[in-house]
Amino acid sequence: MKKTFATFFVPGPAWIAGKTSREQPYWTEHAAFLDKLFADGMVILGGPFANYSDLLVIIEADTEEQVHSLFKQDPFVLHNIIRVRAIREWLLFLDARRRA
Repeated sequence: MKKTFATFFVPGPAWIAGKTSREQPYWTEHAAFLDKLFADGMVILGGPFANYSDLLVIIEADTEEQVHSLFKQDPFVLHNIIRVRAIREWLLFLDARRRA
């Protein structure tokens, strides 16, 4: 059974201050990477906080290591636009997606 992980990112050294995620270098490649994960059902939710201080992606995976390995392939991570700050397994008690 898949587990749910909250994956927190912070801007990396290549993040251009004052620009949104969509204005950063490698946006198109990053978006395509996440779109595939979303289409595959791995990414549940994702996006930056309103002030772009951090970003959050909720993902379903087998293990925390799988999440780490997966995001090592993200073009934003590869090019130091963002970096993983923390990955936390999340025990969901309320989930509207699982209503009978």
